[in-house]
Amino acid sequence: MTDVRVHVGGYPDSDDEERADLASRLRADLQAFDLEVAHPDGQAPPGAKGNALEWTELVVTVAGSMQGMTAAMQGWLGRHKGATVSLEIDGDRLTLEDASPADQRRLLETFLARHAAR
Repeated sequence: MTDVRVHVGGYPDSDDEERADLASRLRADLQAFDLEVAHPDGQAPPGAKGNALEWTELVVTVAGSMQGMTAAMQGWLGRHKGATVSLEIDGDRLTLEDASPADQRRLLETFLARHAAR
C-alpha cells in the first residue's frame, strides 16, 4: 500500500474556504474510484469547527494499481482548470498546474509508477 499526501492549492485567488471546498470535491472523486481517503489527522467530529486550511490536505491510500488515482486526479483537474494540486510520496513531490491534459496524465503516471513498487 502507498500513502499519497495531496494538498489542494486551489486557484491563485482562492481563500482557505474555497480550497477546503475544492479538496472536498477531490475527495469525492477519489472515493468514486474506491480509494481510501482521509485527512492527515483523521476526521473531525460532526459539527466540529476547525481551520479550513486543515481540510485542504488529504491522505490517499492506494493498494495495487494507481490507475484510479490517475483518473480521479485528471477528472478533477479537467473540471477545475487553473487550480493547483500537489502530491507527495515519501518526500517526493509533484505539483500540477498549467499543464495540458496529456502532460498531466504523463506526469501523474510517471510519478505514481515510480512509487508503486515500494
